[in-house]
Amino acid sequence: MPRLGEEQIRAAADLLIALRENRLALAGLPAELTPENTVDVQRIIDAVSERIDRPVRGWKSYTVYKPMHPPIHAPIYDVFPSGAELPAGVSPQRLIEPEIMFRVEQDLLHRDRSYHVTEVMDAVTAVVGFEVIGSRYRPDADRGAGSLLGSLSDHLANGCIVVGDAIPHWRDVAFEDVRLRMTEDGRELITITGCHPFDNPVLPVIVGVNRLRRHHGVKAGDIIITSSSTSFFPVRAGSLVRASYEGLGEVTATFEDG
Repeated sequence: MPRLGEEQIRAAADLLIALRENRLALAGLPAELTPENTVDVQRIIDAVSERIDRPVRGWKSYTVYKPMHPPIHAPIYDVFPSGAELPAGVSPQRLIEPEIMFRVEQDLLHRDRSYHVTEVMDAVTAVVGFEVIGSRYRPDADRGAGSLLGSLSDHLANGCIVVGDAIPHWRDVAFEDVRLRMTEDGRELITITGCHPFDNPVLPVIVGVNRLRRHHGVKAGDIIITSSSTSFFPVRAGSLVRASYEGLGEVTATFEDG
């Protein structure tokens, strides 16, 4: 499988930093810098992360579910409480999706051996949340070309997260049977039962923690996100968006005008 060279990784990181600093507009990475595997996606994310001087407040863990494409992860820098008004810049298209997330309650730091499933489960608490999709790419830009792996190289397109209610006794929950309702100013966007790709959303968290423990690990207070139950919805500025997981809790947020 073709791999990008170190100079290509640095060049891709230079472009992504320029996008973050609004010095450049791209629809995607140029073809010669676009990764063809998740190993190179991770290398690009790591190269960009080294140049971002901000506290890490969580992690997004993701897999493309294909052999020879290992799981990837990216730092999350912006975390808001339920009810927050979100800055327009975190997602120019105001894309938001509901998710069961996990808050780390005790450090799971770097070590050579994997964390056992029960070690991870004992160290986290499930919470209801929103992920806001905030790609730095601009679809109307006249340079670059969109691709899945190129898009993922932009810190997995995370703009921010919103953290809502903690879920008591989450280990006893049959998440595949939980009803989710999401609304915008009371208007239903979706009602659905289950539909997380793994049924139990803690399973990819265990994978993510064991990827991260190879490097820095995770710390108490970090939020780990993996996959949504629904994918994302575009919403209006100023409208109240609410996601309610029946019997578990809810989260709300509003986008400011911008």
